[in-house]
Amino acid sequence: GAPVGLLAAGAPRAAAAGLAAAAAALGGPAAAGRPGPWRIPGEFEPQRAIWVGWDATLRDTTAALVRALAPYTPLVFLVPDEAAAAGARDLAAGLGLGNDSAAILVERTAMYYPRDGAVFATGPDRALGVVDFRWNQYGMPAWCQRRHAGDRPSQQACTDAHDTSRDDLDRAIARLAGARTLPSALAYEGGGVESNGQGLLIANEALVRSRNPGVGMADLQRLHLALPGVRRVVWLPAGLANDPHLRGTITGNHVAWGTGGHTDLFVRFASPDTVLLAWPEDGLAASHPVMRLNRQRMERNAAVLRAARTLDGRPLRVLRVPMPNVIEKRRVLSASADRARFDEWTADFFPPRERRREGQAVVQVAAASYLNFVIANGAVVVPDYVPSGTPRVVQQRVQRVFEQAFPGRAVVFVDAVALNWLGGGLHCATLHEPLPA
Repeated sequence: GAPVGLLAAGAPRAAAAGLAAAAAALGGPAAAGRPGPWRIPGEFEPQRAIWVGWDATLRDTTAALVRALAPYTPLVFLVPDEAAAAGARDLAAGLGLGNDSAAILVERTAMYYPRDGAVFATGPDRALGVVDFRWNQYGMPAWCQRRHAGDRPSQQACTDAHDTSRDDLDRAIARLAGARTLPSALAYEGGGVESNGQGLLIANEALVRSRNPGVGMADLQRLHLALPGVRRVVWLPAGLANDPHLRGTITGNHVAWGTGGHTDLFVRFASPDTVLLAWPEDGLAASHPVMRLNRQRMERNAAVLRAARTLDGRPLRVLRVPMPNVIEKRRVLSASADRARFDEWTADFFPPRERRREGQAVVQVAAASYLNFVIANGAVVVPDYVPSGTPRVVQQRVQRVFEQAFPGRAVVFVDAVALNWLGGGLHCATLHEPLPA
């Protein structure tokens, strides 16, 4: 998922203080290795529906995504108001989708990236649940601490300005879906939750720490093991370099807008024991500093995955997915603001030690990755980067990996670059509602 439309107010609920209570509430026995009746399914399992977001400025990309998904799964548009509902209704009608294949639900806290608003779970007697994570605007408090290092008043002002209105979004989605709410003291977004459906969860340590500052790894481990059905966590050290935490410098003059390491950009389960890993090939890694960083990070991740095992002791099958060519464009920084803003690139996004200034040119790198794909019941919808300069032969190799990982599913490509510039992608713009079994 990704941080689009980030601005506003409030303070997060206490994190560290509520950890033990939340673990107990979800059944501390899970931490002791005893499975509970609830679990977070793998996204490759059967789905009841796929939810999609709506934003008029992203209509073309949304239309292409919906057109690709509609033959394979019922769709649910989650929109913030009646004007958005009218736009989604018009889009659905234009694609020939009736009420039986495209529902429209209005929720005032809805965002274009519904993936980050909720994580579904399934339980006994075909029950449906939603994990109630804390929302702190993609780790805004940690970003504020880094941006205003050594300046406590500015840190506090920045932190107090973050938007807590979406802390209720997961509970709203639960109400709309007729699902039970399952509490957690972790701050998280759905784009960072990667489950194999059989007790194994892959987590990015850098991401989790940025969402839960001040919480030690022992407590973070305990809280992950208290999530529905999770019995083992594979901790990876870092995500993609072109997916930094909110807006920031990658290296040199290269900057990006990102989530700080959502797993849905670099590592995904294709089955309970098959993992896809983003992989900059040799030529790409040698030709660009950002891809060089990505190769180093993915090599470390690959080593961890090679040592990991499923709960029944099987090694993971790791398939490397080539990364697309770097997509970048020149940006000119506007005047500094009094506090962090997210509607334009300003010098104020960067710590003073970087000496960014108004009028300076930087190079924005898109958060582009083939791993931000969407699994449907009969297809997998994959980002298309040929229009953005990736050689067709590279994308053909990508297609062969997906056909190997998802036998029997059609592989459909959709241009996602408009979302990548906003730090997200196709997966971020969807939310899987599993079919309880």
